[in-house]
Amino acid sequence: MTELAMDTVQDFHTGAEFRGESAVPGVHWADMRPDPAVAGIQGALEAGQLAAARMRFLNLTERAQADVLGALDPHSVARLADRLPSHGLARACEQLPAGVRREVLDALPAGKRHGVGVILDHRARL
Repeated sequence: MTELAMDTVQDFHTGAEFRGESAVPGVHWADMRPDPAVAGIQGALEAGQLAAARMRFLNLTERAQADVLGALDPHSVARLADRLPSHGLARACEQLPAGVRREVLDALPAGKRHGVGVILDHRARL
């Protein structure tokens, strides 16, 4: 069957022989849509629904929480993190690269920053 298909394709005068390779180059794409978790939390923050934003954040996995913290602007991070548990924030921050982690920590209110920093230091020593 393969020989028949090859002969049939080669009988067409397309200017190129069929070698079983795609004549169309691979398509490379990236999903440029905003992350729905970030968009939902950002929307709740903008609408003044802080409790809803925190609940959405707490329902995410640690990796997703880290992605949200890294994607939000510093003011939004401060508003979101104000009443979140320090331990949960520390665990999410552990998932971030060092530079992004520093930006997130700098955005936290002073008391929350200190608590999260102490937890991160302790977990780093374990």
